[in-house]
Amino acid sequence: MKTKYTFVVLLIAVMLGSGSCEQKEFFKLTNPPENPWLNISEFERAAVSPYNYAFCSEWGGAYFMNYRVVLDAMTDVIYRIPGASANFPVDEVYYRQTTVEADRGISAYYAAYNTIGICNSALDFYYNNNENPYPDALPVDKEYNLKRIIGELHFMRAYSYYSLLIYHAPVPADPDFKTKKILPLRLNFTDANAALNPVYSTAEELYKTVEEDLLKAKELLPETFIAGKHHPSYQYGRADRFAANAILARLYFRIGKFDNAITELNAVIDQNSGRFKLNQDPIEAFNRNTGEKGNEVIWYALYYDVQKGTIPKEATLFTYLDYRATNGGHGTNHRRSTWHTYSMSNDAAKRIGWMDNNLQVTQQALRDKRYRQLYWRLEGYCGSAGCGSPENYDMQYPLSLKPRIWGDKYFRGADGRFTNVPIIRLPEMYLTRSILRFKNGDLAGAASDLNAVRKRAWDAGVAGTTYEASTDFVSAASISEEMIHNERIRELAFEGDWLIYCENLGLPILPGDRENTVSVNSPYQSMYWVIPQAELDFKTE
Repeated sequence: MKTKYTFVVLLIAVMLGSGSCEQKEFFKLTNPPENPWLNISEFERAAVSPYNYAFCSEWGGAYFMNYRVVLDAMTDVIYRIPGASANFPVDEVYYRQTTVEADRGISAYYAAYNTIGICNSALDFYYNNNENPYPDALPVDKEYNLKRIIGELHFMRAYSYYSLLIYHAPVPADPDFKTKKILPLRLNFTDANAALNPVYSTAEELYKTVEEDLLKAKELLPETFIAGKHHPSYQYGRADRFAANAILARLYFRIGKFDNAITELNAVIDQNSGRFKLNQDPIEAFNRNTGEKGNEVIWYALYYDVQKGTIPKEATLFTYLDYRATNGGHGTNHRRSTWHTYSMSNDAAKRIGWMDNNLQVTQQALRDKRYRQLYWRLEGYCGSAGCGSPENYDMQYPLSLKPRIWGDKYFRGADGRFTNVPIIRLPEMYLTRSILRFKNGDLAGAASDLNAVRKRAWDAGVAGTTYEASTDFVSAASISEEMIHNERIRELAFEGDWLIYCENLGLPILPGDRENTVSVNSPYQSMYWVIPQAELDFKTE
């Protein structure tokens, strides 16, 4: 008998995934479990669990970093280093073989649905008790904690479905978007019959569900943690109203509701009461080993106090550093990853002005704090340990003969193993609003947003470089779409953004440095990954 994993949580996931023909018997317990959350403080566990499934696991178990690596590695911005290998579908991903079951995508798929299942279980408990499961609780606890927990559950269910849709569903431009029943939809905790006979929905229907969840989350979530009111754990790495605004902006950008997206972006950028700012060096978003975050970080995945083994090790596939690096991983603390496989493509590096046609570093790159702080250039293979510094030359891959720029955004804290990872940053919000303003004909607004990102990133004070104000900052008369696109690559490469951005705008997915590969154009009918065959075997529609 085939096993079934979708829509299951914790113990149920183990039971249904065991391969036993007695799966349905699990649902016929003589004494079914009683409510595990006896008060609001215990109900806090229901809010925490979805974050663990989304972000914290051993290799391949969580969906956040799996999807981030795969989505970027499919784009022209990434290059696959010849001779490199890892326990990952490296070539299938790089060559966009989306009809193949990539094993990491399968484990991420199940993690996302397990997250959804946990949210459904807790939400059922709340709504089945008439939105008042703790009638004797203090009103202040209901207002500041119960309401917030429900907001978080709606948010994490939305974030999980949104992630699945980005990875496994046709884009809105694809005719299949409205007609093909692509993914299972479950908004309630399941029984055996429903688990084994899932109802599939179209991408259009699922995006509407995500929108509804996010609007509910925005209604219920607070703007920020309030000491003495909220549960102490809520101050670290959890979703608030601005995170809901930001994901809603991503959603509306995705489905072509640009005016709605601008409304959400305005809330994050202009109405955040000074919580988020572009007033720190770029590295400050990526080097935190405590509950504190950089000023530009809107929402982050918390790793600094989790158990060993739960960090997003998949990032080592496209980052220069080993996850065990210390104090930033350079100089006397140099510790290069031994299984990284993806660097930035030289095609992209030249396009954004960080390499010239001879693959030499440019003055524009040297003046860019992001280049100096969040990326790492290696010259081609050196051939022996005595020919140069291992921080300057590739000494690992003999076939890597050209200079390459590596991502250097991960594991940059005092202890790389426990460095938090930003999920949403303020520069993304500015650059999204910039391109949408440009599309709407608001060229002054588009230039203002682009310049806000450049102002914090471009540095006139680097020895040996020339400051060119006329090219650093743009006017309404000089701004172009290409400028905004290139700034986005500089800002968000190696964060799983570029494929989504291109699809949202109908831009071609270029070959980059791939040989014998053509561009993929809208409606990108081959650019989403199949769901596991074990799931399709149960599809009856």
